[in-house]
Amino acid sequence: MSHVPYRTVKALPLALAVAATSPFSAIQANASALLEEIVVTAQKREQNLQDVPISISAFSGAALKEMGAEKISDLGKATAGVEMNNESVTQPEYNVRGIGTSDFTVGSDPAVALYIDGVYAARGAGAEVPFDDVERVEILKGPQGTLFGRNATGGAIHIITKKPSDFTEGTIGGTVGNYGKKNVNFSFNTPLSETLAFRISGTSSKRDGWLENVNGVDLENVDSESLRTSLLWTPTDKLEVIWRAEYNDLDQNSGTVYTTTESVYDAGNPGEAFDAFGAVSTDAPSVEERDLFGTSVEVNYDFDNFTLTSITAYRSMNVDFLNDEDGSADPNHHFHSANYDEQDQFSQEFRLTGETDKLKWTLGAGYSKEHVDHTTIAEFNYSTLETFALYSGAQDDPSLVGLPADASDQQIAEMINGVRTLNSFGMNPVLNGSNPGQFPVGTNVDGIALSTFLYQTYAGAGALGAIAAIDGCGMSVTSLADYGTNSDAALVCDVLPQLQARMASGGNWVESVRNTGTYESMAVYGDFTYALTEKMNLTAGLRYTYDEKEFTVETGYNPNNYFFSTIPAYGSNPLLLGLAFFNNGVDAMYVPEEFSDDWDALSGRLVLDYFLSDTSMMYASVATGFKSGGFNSLSFGPGIEPSFDQEEVTNYELGYKGEYLDGKVRLNVAAYFYEYENKQDLSLVGSPIPTYNILLKDAEGQGLDMELYWSVANDLFTAGDNLFISTNYSYLDTEVTKDYSADIKGFNEEGEPLAMTPENKFNLMMEYSLPVKDMGELVLRTDYNWTDERVGTNRGEDIDSYEQWNARATFNSASDVWAISAWVNNLTDEEIIGDYAGPATAIGSHTIWRFPPRTYGLDVTYRFQ
Repeated sequence: MSHVPYRTVKALPLALAVAATSPFSAIQANASALLEEIVVTAQKREQNLQDVPISISAFSGAALKEMGAEKISDLGKATAGVEMNNESVTQPEYNVRGIGTSDFTVGSDPAVALYIDGVYAARGAGAEVPFDDVERVEILKGPQGTLFGRNATGGAIHIITKKPSDFTEGTIGGTVGNYGKKNVNFSFNTPLSETLAFRISGTSSKRDGWLENVNGVDLENVDSESLRTSLLWTPTDKLEVIWRAEYNDLDQNSGTVYTTTESVYDAGNPGEAFDAFGAVSTDAPSVEERDLFGTSVEVNYDFDNFTLTSITAYRSMNVDFLNDEDGSADPNHHFHSANYDEQDQFSQEFRLTGETDKLKWTLGAGYSKEHVDHTTIAEFNYSTLETFALYSGAQDDPSLVGLPADASDQQIAEMINGVRTLNSFGMNPVLNGSNPGQFPVGTNVDGIALSTFLYQTYAGAGALGAIAAIDGCGMSVTSLADYGTNSDAALVCDVLPQLQARMASGGNWVESVRNTGTYESMAVYGDFTYALTEKMNLTAGLRYTYDEKEFTVETGYNPNNYFFSTIPAYGSNPLLLGLAFFNNGVDAMYVPEEFSDDWDALSGRLVLDYFLSDTSMMYASVATGFKSGGFNSLSFGPGIEPSFDQEEVTNYELGYKGEYLDGKVRLNVAAYFYEYENKQDLSLVGSPIPTYNILLKDAEGQGLDMELYWSVANDLFTAGDNLFISTNYSYLDTEVTKDYSADIKGFNEEGEPLAMTPENKFNLMMEYSLPVKDMGELVLRTDYNWTDERVGTNRGEDIDSYEQWNARATFNSASDVWAISAWVNNLTDEEIIGDYAGPATAIGSHTIWRFPPRTYGLDVTYRFQ
């Protein structure tokens, strides 16, 4: 034997229950009913959860229902060391132990690998799918480079759906709730012959928007339909073939951010009171649309001494994501964006697994090819550009808007609209075109602000000489020093009349950039576990990965984007500009710029585990992970390279897993330390208007994950009653150790914690079940989460700590045929900010997204066979 075998253990609500005595599991699982073995496939074979020397959190399908979890992001608050705070379905971020990626474009890859039935989902936009007919979800923490491959530096999330079985059964369920929530779901399984079984499931989820928009439709609604189907063919005892397919259609107004800059809100809604947690006002809806399709064929063949597994898969999706980036109806801060994605991928994996008395082994090889096509559109108006000019000038010198030198960006942003209304500053005539050219010489405030803007613009566009050609007053302006000396005269005589006329003409300033890519990845790996003694095992694994990527950036100067229409040096042609996607001032004329690069890496693990008894074990491990390099998608500003390096993580971990009191208590603890090289972070940098680029930094982190489950002895209560308690806690301390882009960003993050990583996080769940005569069982449950404060995505805007309560009461019928649940989420209606995020910070509109308010409803489930 490789070690002392585990006895049958209790399956807990936050873990997988594999029923051994029934062809199907209970409609609504609860702690007192789940007494079966916990099985996971984290090491590519079925194992007892407590035997696996990896930190894992596992959730059964029944547990997901009890939690009210409908998608992956709902698991973040309940999982130690994991953050999944997402305002968007199609631009999600998964953060495990401080490791994650916030890039919404296609130039980089996720840092947490997501798998659905063994198939890698390459894009985050296709990861958030409804939990429809799910068997379990496994969250593996720490780098999983050996068995799960590239882009698993933070960990891996694996969704396993239910397989067809030899029994005819089905379920029908529905949900109604506030904000017009209406969900319908079903599943049906039946054998078609002695060797063929069929399963199908589907769900339709709809809910009205909970975020009141005084200037349009309410936002954050839900409108999603999904369908899954599968066939299981077992022609012999040795061969199993599973075909799976899924489809999801999403069409909703979600992913909303909105301004917290009060003056910006007031400018778009005169007379309306601003409330950070009240109604919002936007002049464009936030729209998410997605069509997603996936299919795979899994073949398992048992030879005498090993099993061959082949998984062939194809996935594709089309995504549209439109957002009001400034989160307001203020025309002076008009900034909208649109992102359009088309993606498809093919993958093939072959795997051999075997076992002898002392050795368990896995050998594998994989190949994938992905095509991406992404377009980002940014829309401003000329008033927005003037706002940016004044805001950026005031950031350099807060005295321009009457503030002290140490004023924060938020304080400066609050002043901008007020300053614009003062004619003495000269900004109002520029905006509305009145009183053209009448700027008094010596008006330093507007002169400095506009000259700063013009110099940033034209120097960045490589057109400083064009300003020298504007010499209507007979003056010579050939350098920045000359311009500063003669700023008033230049503005009055040459620049402002044309600038006023162009800005008064109206219209929008629209820029776009398109990326296409072909990504290929190949890998071979091996993982071996050898029993050194009956109680001690040594595991060693190694994977070699080679990635090759071809990438294009297609952008150019829009012919409608100019300030000056008559410049002698350019004849009668306007001087075209790019402010957002300007590629170092070069007009690419919408001709694709082609790039290619490749990366390779060895990743592996070494694990020693020791069984202290047949119900407890400890392990020590070192593991590495590799995330492929990539390309900056939106622009290449000064100092920004088209491609960026791969990132690598080395994680050291000590863990303990044990059970006590005949399996009634379970304690799992893991302490870890990691070193992170070339962490790929999305940052707003560049000029004139900052855009997103991937920049690199080194970091390190250390922490502790703890999970405790306790099924309290029945004899403490009335006969048949049961109390179950589970809790988890995580501690995480991270630090940036090297900032390679401090000069580009203008600030240095060394010594600061990583964004979106709370230092402390605590969860508590209590569940009490009691029989109701011969009618059935009543289960009362409450969940509590407390999350510490954390550094936000935008520098200088930290997020407060928060707490949240959920509650549920479920009645299961004695026949286990039907169940009904009443539930409420965010019981105390806490007002919680998810993050300060969005590029509109660059124009002085600081935006946030927030958690939903209190929601409540009723679930009904009926099962037939």
